[in-house]
Amino acid sequence: MRGFIVILLYLVAVAASVHAARRGGGRVAWREPALYLAVAAWLSHALWLADSLRPLGEAAMDIADSASLMGLVIGAGGVLALVSRGYRGVTAVVLGIAALLAAGTGSMPQARDTAEVGWPVAAHILLALGSAGMFSIAAVLVILLALQDGQLRSKRPANWLMSLPPVESLEHAMFTVIGTGMAALTLAILAGLLFVTDLFAQHLVHKAILALTAWLIFAVLLFGRWRFGWRGRKAAVYTLAGFVVLALAYFGSKFVLEVLLGRHWG
Repeated sequence: MRGFIVILLYLVAVAASVHAARRGGGRVAWREPALYLAVAAWLSHALWLADSLRPLGEAAMDIADSASLMGLVIGAGGVLALVSRGYRGVTAVVLGIAALLAAGTGSMPQARDTAEVGWPVAAHILLALGSAGMFSIAAVLVILLALQDGQLRSKRPANWLMSLPPVESLEHAMFTVIGTGMAALTLAILAGLLFVTDLFAQHLVHKAILALTAWLIFAVLLFGRWRFGWRGRKAAVYTLAGFVVLALAYFGSKFVLEVLLGRHWG
């Protein structure tokens, strides 16, 4: 029942965001029903996930709950986007993704990442999934930018184009999100170094290699943006490539290890 309420709140918030985007105008955030609906959905999601995890001094993050935690980060991004008047169309897409990821909360048997949880492990998990959530938002912005560019080049641009911010603003938001995600990913990698004692014994080799590869991809992208002003298709390719590699690092490795092989990190 709780899950139904969370998903329903998210979907109603999506509908309210679409309505706000279509209406246009300059309503301040606190006068938008979508903001309160999104906050209610996010808080309900957070409480549902916390109850599902049932922290008892051990790490218990299966694939579904990990995706839900990433969705919680994405949902927070949607709430923040509502504050900006030009991003309410973006909010609808982001909240829809958060709802999809939240739907699996508590749906799988809990698989333990480690036998004992210390603050480095907890920090690593939160930062890793937080960075994945931020890069997910960046990937959404890349797709919206591509659709927007295609519509601008067409002779009859669609009406929904008016609900999106200008290309320059959307691109600036994308790089802001990538920069924030990069900071979180860097801290996640550093936190991981504090509890990893044996990469092979803890089944973390593939995860570590893929995570570092994703870090390098985003580092190259940010350097290219700073030094050469990269944007457009080149920035999109790097962003999507980095996101895919990072998703494989966490969810791909986790799926193979826990679902196919029946083992766990630890």
